[in-house]
Amino acid sequence: MRNILESCIPLLGLDPLRRIKHELRQRLGLRNTFGDRIVISDEVLVWQGDRLLFRSKGHIVNQGLIDIVNLMTATNVAGASYGLPTGGSALNKKWSQKVQYMRVGTGTGVTTSAMSSLVTQTATAADSQSGATAMPALGTYRISWTATWNAGTLAAIDVSELGLFLCLDVTLRAFEIANMTVSDAQLFSRLSNSDGDFTTFTVNTAVPLVIEWRLTFTFA
Repeated sequence: MRNILESCIPLLGLDPLRRIKHELRQRLGLRNTFGDRIVISDEVLVWQGDRLLFRSKGHIVNQGLIDIVNLMTATNVAGASYGLPTGGSALNKKWSQKVQYMRVGTGTGVTTSAMSSLVTQTATAADSQSGATAMPALGTYRISWTATWNAGTLAAIDVSELGLFLCLDVTLRAFEIANMTVSDAQLFSRLSNSDGDFTTFTVNTAVPLVIEWRLTFTFA
């Protein structure tokens, strides 16, 4: 009987014993799972003056994920419209130059994967922007973007949504595309009162508004 079963295995293209063994190792925690899954955390912290208003989670939209995939496969990053050389190094400078940016908004509606803008965006740019990369813990890597609106820059609006806009390539490219072309700043992530991310707040014009947007990559 065993000989018959073994003779059938090549025909079926299966190895039941190996599959069972693998499944048992998986279920019993005997397989090394390091590196087979990562968690990407999208976190936002908002201060008015020295007061932390809230800490919450953002929602990365489709075009943000597409850009991450394109970055992993492209052989070059180009942005002729901004005079960028091939290679990605110049992109880091563009955040501080406010070509990439954050915006606040007053619109309502939950975030969907297909969103490409805030619902009702306030055009006022931050007075200054900065960023950093860090390793908060072993196996945890983070990039953070910070935007600061000085006291009086924004009117006393009721902020109900926030958006992070980065220079993205929002078209899914072929594997090893010669040039990944970034466009104008596009919505990467959003959070809003409608999503339950935070409670709408009124801008205190007497103090600065500071938003730190964090993207953290961690081995799961």
